[in-house]
Formats: sequence, C-alpha cells, structure tokens
Amino acid sequence: MLSTRQSRLLVTLVLLGGSILRLSSLGSESLWFDEAYSVWVARHGVLWQFVQSTQRIFPPFYYMLLHVWLALGSSEFVVRLLSVLLGVLSLLAIYALAARLFNAVVGVISAFLLAISPLHIAYSQEARMYILLAVLGLGSAYCMLLILDEGKRWHWLAYVLCTALAMNTHYFALFLVPFQNLFVFYLLWRRRLRPGLWWRWLLGQLGVGALSVVGLAGVFSSETTYWWGLLDTWHGAPTLRDVLSTMFSFSLGTTVQNRLLYLGGLFIFGFCAVCSLVDVKKRRLVLDDGLLFAVLYLLVPLGTVFVLSQFQSFWVLRYIFPFLPPWCMIVARGVERMPGRVLRVLAIAAIVLASVWPIANLYRYQQKEDWRGAIGYICALEEPGDVIILVDEDIWLPFEHYYRGATPRVGISRGVTDRDLLAARIGPLLATDRRIWLVLSHTDNFLSKEYLRTSRFTQLVSERLFTQIEVDLFAIVHPQS
Repeated sequence: MLSTRQSRLLVTLVLLGGSILRLSSLGSESLWFDEAYSVWVARHGVLWQFVQSTQRIFPPFYYMLLHVWLALGSSEFVVRLLSVLLGVLSLLAIYALAARLFNAVVGVISAFLLAISPLHIAYSQEARMYILLAVLGLGSAYCMLLILDEGKRWHWLAYVLCTALAMNTHYFALFLVPFQNLFVFYLLWRRRLRPGLWWRWLLGQLGVGALSVVGLAGVFSSETTYWWGLLDTWHGAPTLRDVLSTMFSFSLGTTVQNRLLYLGGLFIFGFCAVCSLVDVKKRRLVLDDGLLFAVLYLLVPLGTVFVLSQFQSFWVLRYIFPFLPPWCMIVARGVERMPGRVLRVLAIAAIVLASVWPIANLYRYQQKEDWRGAIGYICALEEPGDVIILVDEDIWLPFEHYYRGATPRVGISRGVTDRDLLAARIGPLLATDRRIWLVLSHTDNFLSKEYLRTSRFTQLVSERLFTQIEVDLFAIVHPQS
C-alpha cells in the first residue's frame, strides 16, 4: 500500500511526465480538417453556436469553451493547448476514480497507463472535443460514486452538471447512461442501495435529460442523418476483428502496423486484463464492485455501439476513444493483483517497452494534413490569372484558415461524378484563366484531375503530394484552330 505522501509524489511525477509528452511538438503540424472546423465554429458568437446546435450536428459545449480560449491566440500551439490541459486533467481524474474504486496503487498505475497511452497523447494534442468528453465521463463516474457512497447535495449537483456537459459535448455521452444505470440496478438488486436513493437517482437522470436537450437536439437534424449515412458507407458493420483492432488502439495507439507488436500488445494488455478478473492463487473468477463498475464502463458503451452498428455503422475510433480510461483501470487492476512484485514490475516494464515505438512515431512522422506546406507551395508560385479548384469543396475550411492570397477559389463536391456536370463547372475557367491549381483532399473522386489531364485545353505542369493533400498545377493552352 502507498501512503498519502507517496501517492501524491507519484501522481505529481505522472502529471509532469504526461504534460511533457503532450506538449512535445504540439504546434509542429498544421491544423487538419476537423481542427480547422473547430476553430471556425468557435470563432462565431456563443449565441450563434447555441442556435446552430439545435439544427446541425455539433453539441455546443466544446466550441463555446474554445471560443473563450481563442482570446489567448489562434496559433496551432495555443489552439491545441486547451486539449493538452484537459488531457492532463484526465490523468488526475482517472487517479481519483481508480483510487476510489480500488486503492491508491491502482489509481497511480491507471494514471501512468493513461499518461503513456499513445492514443490518449494523440487526442490530447488535437483541437477536438473527444478529450473533453473523456474528462467529463470520468468526472461523471466519480461524482456517481460520491452519490452512492455519501450522497451530499453538492455531489448530486456535480454529477448532474458533469453528465449534462458531457451530453452537450458529444452524442456518444449517451452511452454513459446505460452503464451507470446498470450499475445502480445491480446495487438495487443486491439490496445495497441506500433507502430513498433510487427515487433521487431517477430525478437526477431527469435533470441530466433536461439540461441535455440543446446538445442532443441535433441528433434529429437532417445533417445528422446525412453524416450517419456517410459513416455507414465508409466504415460498414464492425466485426470481432474490428473490436480487437480497437483494443490494440486503446493499448498502443494507431501509429504502428507491425504484426508482431500487434499480437504482443494484445497479449500483454490482455494478460493484465485477465489477471484483474482472476485470482491466480485461488484459481477463481473475482468480480468485486469496483471491477464491475470499470467493466460496465468499458463494455456497455462499446457493446451498445457494436450492436447498433450492425444496422447503421458509427463504429469510429475517435468517437469511442472517451471510453479508453476504464480499459486502463482494468489493466492497472490486473497489474496490481499479479502475484509477486517481480511479475508486477515485469508487466509494467513490458507495457512501457511496447509503448516506446508507438509514442516515438507520434513525433517522428507527420500525423495530420500538411496544409501549411501545401498552401505555402501555392503562395510561392501563384500568378495573376490563376484560379484554385478545391476538391472536396468542404476543404475550404482548412484552406481558408491558412491562405491569405487573392486568387479566386472554386469548390467542387466529391459527389460530382457526372463528366458533363463537371465540364459545366470547369469549362468556363478554361476560357478566362491562365492556370488552374487543383487541390485534392478528403476525397476518393479524382474525376476532376482526369478531366483536366485529358482536356486538349490544359497541360499538367506539376503535381506535388503533401501529407493527405495533392496539389496539381495545370496551364491553360489554346490550340491554334
């Protein structure tokens, strides 16, 4: 067991190390499409965001928070720094939750595992709402335990506020509700729920629902239906292989594809998880209340999304990322329960060694779209009489975030697959402009490039590839008749 002083020292070291990992190379890459969208929304007024959240696909809380944060600046470092702070806060939150569910040792190990998690580091360096949802989920779970153990008035207020803010951050916060209610039903079934708590719990759920109306209203919008349809087309129904891939991502991130590391990572983390459920000395299954809470926190959301995705898929890693913390707690509990200090040290050493390569890859290789490089290339070579075509047209968000020139821009949707329609959009440009810049990103529709390459009025001058972006330059020629 750890003393209070030892726990504080170890948690401080974890927070310091976690902060260093999340601050490293924070502003080295461009904002990618989703981050540019975050900044664009956040630059609008809070009232506009509030109104739009009832009509479109974004719950407003993260954008409102970012709106205030942008007063500090809009550089990549500053924009992402909010997520870094939330990521570090989640380390403290998981320690508090795991220590309450189990003990301080499991709390420290859980915080350490989350601190070196490549996936958690990646989302702590991204200007999106997923890390905020992870923090609020941990806060909601912790406040729920306070309610069940003590039930003071401020505990109820904190629980309702945390959970409602989670609902106003992302739709996947909805999957916190079944896990929490299942645990309450379990305590009720075991007759371990304090008298009168059941009715207050129901009132608390109603309070959460009332405060979540605005954030969840967009679920029923036509835009949401459109995006769910796209997700279903892009990802399809998940399989058990997808589940294993997700658990590997939860363990060692997404920056390596090495089969040996894949199998080794699944074995190491899986072995620790099994040890959390099995008493090795007595050779029997052990599922205490704390472990049941963590298991439900992980499996109920993932299981619900998996089942629903068999009908319309929305099994997307970034959406289920907020349920990474319970996986860390389960693994940490397994490490703590291993027989013998040597085995525990070896398990932690194996996890650290397996994490080094994935973490290093976060900094060694560019992870995000290189809009600074692509636009810098255009700005260095653009001339009067040029025109820029953006495919897909939605990429105007990151493009306009960086581009400061005056060259006219034309957007073409990835959905334009008819050559005659494309000719109607591009044809007039061939008669009035000298050169065409074609920028391709977020699309698998290269009909625009094919059209320009085969046209007798254009000649390919150059084509450059940047990370997840292609920039082609075509000169317009007019053959002698």
